[in-house]
Amino acid sequence: MAKDDRPLKGQAHGSAGNKKMATPPGERPFDLWLQKQLHAMYDEIASEPLPEDLLKLIERDAQAGADSDPRNKK
Repeated sequence: MAKDDRPLKGQAHGSAGNKKMATPPGERPFDLWLQKQLHAMYDEIASEPLPEDLLKLIERDAQAGADSDPRNKK
């Protein structure tokens, strides 16, 4: 049996495992397309102010968490 029939130790079988990522994840065409589509769909919604009831709920929860935090007790 020829030695070149066996995969080399520590290397993946096939050429896909030997390739390094050519482009950073944020610059791949699909990632750019997805980012553009998500911004088109949700930027308007994300820029809306939070409802007053939700802000009060968040503030109340934050205050309750701060009161029960043992690091804040003297």
